Amino acid sequence: MTSSRLLDRSPCACVREVVVACGLLLTAASSTLANDHAQARFRGTGKADPIRIENVRRADAPLAGQSSVTFDLAWNHSWRATWTESAKRTGGKTPLEFESWDAAWVFVKFRKPGTHGWTNATLSAEASDHSVPRGATLDVGMTDDEKSAAGVFVYRAASGSGANDFKGVKLNWKHAADGVEVPADVEVRVLSVQMVYVPQSPFWLGDGFSATYPNEYAGQFEAGMSGKPLRIESENALLLGGEDNKNLGSHESHGMRQPEDFTSDATQILPAEFPKGYEAFYCMRNEITEAHWVEYLNMQSYPGQKACVDRVSTNGPHLPPGTPAVGKGGWPIKVKVSGVAPADGRPGKPAVYETGRPFLPCGGLIMSDCLAYSAWTGLRPMTELEYEKACRGPLTPVPGEYAWGTAKISGKTYHRPTDRNADVSQEGYVLRDAGTANERLEWKGELKPDAETGNAVWQGAMHRDAQGRVDIVNIGHRYSGRNLRVGIFATPTSDRVAAGASYWGILDLSGNMWERVMVVGSHHGREFAGKHGAGIFRVDGPRLWGTGSGLRGGIGWPVNTARHAIQPIDAMRVSNRRYSSLISPYNRGWHMNREPNLCTGFRCVRTATIGTAVADAPALVAVPRPMEPPVLGPGRFDGGGRVLHPHLNQSASSKVGREVNIDRVSVANRDGKKATITFDLTNCELLFV
Repeated sequence: MTSSRLLDRSPCACVREVVVACGLLLTAASSTLANDHAQARFRGTGKADPIRIENVRRADAPLAGQSSVTFDLAWNHSWRATWTESAKRTGGKTPLEFESWDAAWVFVKFRKPGTHGWTNATLSAEASDHSVPRGATLDVGMTDDEKSAAGVFVYRAASGSGANDFKGVKLNWKHAADGVEVPADVEVRVLSVQMVYVPQSPFWLGDGFSATYPNEYAGQFEAGMSGKPLRIESENALLLGGEDNKNLGSHESHGMRQPEDFTSDATQILPAEFPKGYEAFYCMRNEITEAHWVEYLNMQSYPGQKACVDRVSTNGPHLPPGTPAVGKGGWPIKVKVSGVAPADGRPGKPAVYETGRPFLPCGGLIMSDCLAYSAWTGLRPMTELEYEKACRGPLTPVPGEYAWGTAKISGKTYHRPTDRNADVSQEGYVLRDAGTANERLEWKGELKPDAETGNAVWQGAMHRDAQGRVDIVNIGHRYSGRNLRVGIFATPTSDRVAAGASYWGILDLSGNMWERVMVVGSHHGREFAGKHGAGIFRVDGPRLWGTGSGLRGGIGWPVNTARHAIQPIDAMRVSNRRYSSLISPYNRGWHMNREPNLCTGFRCVRTATIGTAVADAPALVAVPRPMEPPVLGPGRFDGGGRVLHPHLNQSASSKVGREVNIDRVSVANRDGKKATITFDLTNCELLFV
């Protein structure tokens, strides 16, 4: 019957019918394909997928003082996609269109004859001086002075997903600008990390999570004192504290490890230069791995290595093979070949380090390490505002959400097996092919995570025996921890929830490791202006010690005491800020700044466009308050050494718990390693303990 109707029509009508039908089919297929490319950001290969750089060679360029550095660049899972979010999903007034991709951040190092350390190569600032093969595109990553390139981003030229294999990428190196007279005599290395493009867009801070205990929401951001999220719509200066819903509040620091310096009645200004996440930036898809850190250590001179490993311990590059790079025997990066210390005018020789777990996130890094690595790679630290955008993207927040956008997580609250209230359910993940590129987790039990229950690496998600003992011990422990392969849940078929991925496809932002970020709750943090490294580490004073930084997205070792009443199940929430206020450079506790621990990692970011102008905005006026020291209870140490306590005379005439007055606090930097703190102390006696 259908054929008869078609035969009754004119030939032209038949053609139009077929064309329209084919057009609809093509549109549907194109839409499905585009959606699949967008979903690819939540996937992976199911195994380690580091970027591979091969066939590096240098040649003279046509112009004097310049060289071409050519190489092949490949990795197995990549994507580029466009999509649209409705106003309903973002909480805005109009739909938002997005395009995002993953990219290789590529930078070049060279070493002159007779030297040990590697130096950053100055690349041309003109994109036309570099070339990439068909299927790839290249963006130049400028230095902050906009005079040269610190590196380049190489990524897909069009929407798609799958493997990248870019042969013959060519970069222009201005070797004369680096003082290289005979470039044929120098060694050249090309290095890379995988990053994800986070486009410019408004987003939300805080998620409106309401909980019984402050530790569960722990200083999360809010609009004024409303308890509701605040939408960030520009990089303009922002007023912290106060009651106005246009200001950024933090629940009066309730539940935070240390109080911040802004409240409902005392405000501070977050400068326009502090990166707030509205502008586009690149973020490392995974945390720094042990392979990254070994690569970094092995390209330093002996003094450079010593600065990294000889910090709060007696470790050094000269020690015997098998010595851990940092801390005690639990640290997996160890000396392979001992170095030789400088002596009698000789420069010394750096050690060679190795690890048997190259694909695991690298713990044991303190903030000075993170800053040094950022400088060395031409990147920078992430701010805690960028962290929240990296997690939830532009979407309206879900109360209590994790990085994958739901408030459900695989596993259960975990306490030590000796806890009589411990949940001894045996359901959970077991580890397969540990320590290899194929390291993976498999669920053991019937109640597998559902479509709303996200995956994260933490102790509570691991399989246990009938006595509550965990198959994979010490995940997240600060001294003997064993974290898992980066991106372990991203497979060829995973969605956002199953992969534990952020909105943009960034992995492990909840769980596996704490993330070090620059924070807004202290003036040292707010002074961070988003500057990038140029291959040289030049940080001194409090910032070197970690002042102005904090931790987000944490895992940590689960405990169940009043003093540390926080569980990883809460700490991993996107908006939880319990450890965002680590303002003291002297603290050495595991959650502080100066002690290396295996549950704290790091990932770098980079502003997508250097020199972006900030729109004019009305001037803000803050109503500050004098900074007060943290309140320490009787007999309580902060991990920083001796603590001053009020000495309370227990006679009948004494008033236990009387007020102690501390006024006129000031800090003066002495020599870059020490500072003098001066203050007035009245109405108490002091006892050194």
